[in-house]
Amino acid sequence: MQDAKPTHTRLRDLPSEVGELLIGGVPLRRLAERVGRTPFYAYDRAALSARIAALRACLPAAVKLHYAIKANSMPAVVAHMRALVDGFDVASQREMLVALDSGMPADEISFAGPAKQDWELRSAVAAGVCLNCESETEFARILRHGEELGVAPRIALRVNPDFELKGAGMKMAGSPKQFGIDAARIPALLDRMCTAKLPVAGLHIFCGSQNLRAEAIIEANQRSIELAMHLCGEARVKLGFLNIGGGYGIPYFPGEANLDLAAVGAALADTLATHA
Repeated sequence: MQDAKPTHTRLRDLPSEVGELLIGGVPLRRLAERVGRTPFYAYDRAALSARIAALRACLPAAVKLHYAIKANSMPAVVAHMRALVDGFDVASQREMLVALDSGMPADEISFAGPAKQDWELRSAVAAGVCLNCESETEFARILRHGEELGVAPRIALRVNPDFELKGAGMKMAGSPKQFGIDAARIPALLDRMCTAKLPVAGLHIFCGSQNLRAEAIIEANQRSIELAMHLCGEARVKLGFLNIGGGYGIPYFPGEANLDLAAVGAALADTLATHA
């Protein structure tokens, strides 16, 4: 007797009626007729709201939740998420404009990603969004645009730590990477920010993504918070905020299980209490 094929966790959770998928309570075939052609994309606002509510229920109240627009930049989706999250993360000037058009305050929008173009940096400085600085060269370019525009830029330094998110689908730390500045060089940059009379908006420590192992995310969160406190202590500056990124995996394939968000949230609450 052969073993039963593994089922897809996420598909089991989708609503259906008489074997037909429901999107927003509408049978899929009827929705296709309404659209008028196939293929098409369909998004369920109620499902989006439920997912955000479930995540918030697991996280400490002190944690702000940002939506990364790169996941889906459709303006209608972004507009719906505007009322559900505390801010947006963007990775391009186009995404930044979509975020601003949604009504999200500029000071709750962060712009991350290596190889930002000069015109993107200048646009972000002018808009007042927080730039996650990926290198010392980019830091100098941001300062130059701020001086030319007469605007004090909002900067968060992205740190490339010496540890990684174990088992991550995409690793963004632990060795020389294009993502962020080596941790040992951060205190000197923090000093430069103070010399330039710029407020230290925060630090960004994001070790990897697409991870379904709660214990790995818990360890990465703990080490990220400890590192941020150490770096700011060494530079004698007060940390504005710490962006610990995502990393929370989605079970894309049959046989994969949902991430234990409750365990991640409980451990994060304990770590924050330790450093309060």
